[in-house]
Amino acid sequence: MAREHLLKNDLSFVIVKNGEIIFESREGGVKKILETVRDYGQKLANSALADKVVGKAVMLIALKAGFDSIYAKIISKSALDIASKVNKSLVYDEVVEFIMNRDGTDICPFEKGVKFVEDPETAYNILCNMVFK
Repeated sequence: MAREHLLKNDLSFVIVKNGEIIFESREGGVKKILETVRDYGQKLANSALADKVVGKAVMLIALKAGFDSIYAKIISKSALDIASKVNKSLVYDEVVEFIMNRDGTDICPFEKGVKFVEDPETAYNILCNMVFK
């Protein structure tokens, strides 16, 4: 349901729990999903995330939130590497080497921020410090 709703409505991401949409956004980037995880907390556990772009930063946020399943239209190799270490349902359409910044000139700053991090809680704290300084 999450995947279909994401694609049909041209959303950036959507969260579904028990067959109900609990959050959706057209706002792209790490900031909005980080805000959502911060604001909803444990209410997101055992829900499904469908996101247009999932890099390592978003994957670690998703693991911190406790999503049961994740769909990515585009996923990075580093996000796949993290996902391979946990038992979560993962579906994706396209794999890319890196997630790039908005103007396509460099790797996403959030990806750089968690480049050497594998712990979701640590990544969450780093990303919060980057976004909510």
